[in-house]
Amino acid sequence: MSLDVVAVEGFTRGRLNRDDDETQNQLDAALAAARRYCGWHVTPEIVDDTVTLDGTGTSVLVLPTLKVVSLTEVEEDGVTLELSDLSWSERGLILKKSGYWWSAMFRSITVTFSHGYNWAPDFEAAVFSAIARGGFSADSAPRVIGPFQYSDPGNADAVLFTDSERAVLDRYALEKTP
Repeated sequence: MSLDVVAVEGFTRGRLNRDDDETQNQLDAALAAARRYCGWHVTPEIVDDTVTLDGTGTSVLVLPTLKVVSLTEVEEDGVTLELSDLSWSERGLILKKSGYWWSAMFRSITVTFSHGYNWAPDFEAAVFSAIARGGFSADSAPRVIGPFQYSDPGNADAVLFTDSERAVLDRYALEKTP
């Protein structure tokens, strides 16, 4: 599978047509909601992505990812660090081998790295399932209960997904911070 309208058409067994602009709109909305829920793009792999981070003031720097493929460059307080002086994990943690702590200053660290999954079939299936259910339809009718009528104003991302879809997305979600 891949995250495109052809795959949406296949997943929905033709109910949503690849040539209909609304299918692309629903895919874009569902994918954006899933990525917001997870806190990062998840798939596909992005090569040489550059992020600027606040310093942690601790020994561990946490990148906004759960799948680092390679580390290209790390700059702290305007100084490019030697990659051989760093230790990094696939889950996005970076330590200085010297044991020194990272800067505590805001926006003081810039990291260029490749990250993301080339293939995440369960993530994709959760996105497609939400689309197939119609939760991202732009023309959803207002709800009427007795004399009251209201529209669903862009639901929170977590509400757009079922419990089983959220269980899958949780496997790809960054740890929530206060």
